[in-house]
Amino acid sequence: MVKEAISAHDAFSDTSYKIYAKGSYHNNTNVRRDSDVDIVVEMQECFYYDYVSSVPTPRFKPSPYSGGWTREAWRAEIVKALENKFPGEVDGSGNIAINVSEKLGSRPSIDIVPSYQYRWYYDENLVRYETGSAVWTKEIVRVVNWPHQQYNNGVAKNNATGGRYKYFARALKNAENTLVAAGTIDAMPSYFMECLVYNVDNQSLQTGDLEQGFKATLVDLYSRLNDEPDTRMLEPNDIKYLFHSSQKWTIPMAKQLVEQTWKYLGYNDD
Repeated sequence: MVKEAISAHDAFSDTSYKIYAKGSYHNNTNVRRDSDVDIVVEMQECFYYDYVSSVPTPRFKPSPYSGGWTREAWRAEIVKALENKFPGEVDGSGNIAINVSEKLGSRPSIDIVPSYQYRWYYDENLVRYETGSAVWTKEIVRVVNWPHQQYNNGVAKNNATGGRYKYFARALKNAENTLVAAGTIDAMPSYFMECLVYNVDNQSLQTGDLEQGFKATLVDLYSRLNDEPDTRMLEPNDIKYLFHSSQKWTIPMAKQLVEQTWKYLGYNDD
């Protein structure tokens, strides 16, 4: 439906773009209470870029973009296209995403993210780079995401653990939802639980039966959280550190989640 909305909008008739899903639905780590579907509408006619720290003085720079698709124009036209497709159901007031409300019995809530292609160059000749997606908040703060790397790494880890990586990620998300509903802990981003389980050793995930495996997962995770996690724990994209100053979560939040999940499941009695 989002593809139909964008392709029917005249302003995009001669524009190169990509539309793809990301997030928990696409990665098969979603749970019922976290129902939004995340869709990226990504500009392909230009891109933003940076160099890794080992390339302080690059020999070349990409040619500057001279077209009219500013960040403001790109978002505004996407909003118009969605309003034509979903009249009365579009909320463009979000800090990043444009929301199309849920329609019971038909579709979940949709978060559409206006984005640009992003490149992170590894060499001064602009040959080697990682491809990501750049978005902006309303305060004009750039956020770089790596949805393709996240998806590929998640599939690989899930296959390597006989499906337990994603199973236990969903289990931890459900535990967080239950603990929040009970007033035991404050709500945390759904993606955070996926990140935490991604850092658990594959052998721990595969321990014994499902209950034994989840207990081993919590033990492994708590141990990592007490062992300099800010320098070695990564997001599932294997590019961004899990803990740093601009994240929405902290190490104490992660420890509290693990401790309260352990307590809630009655593992203290073992």
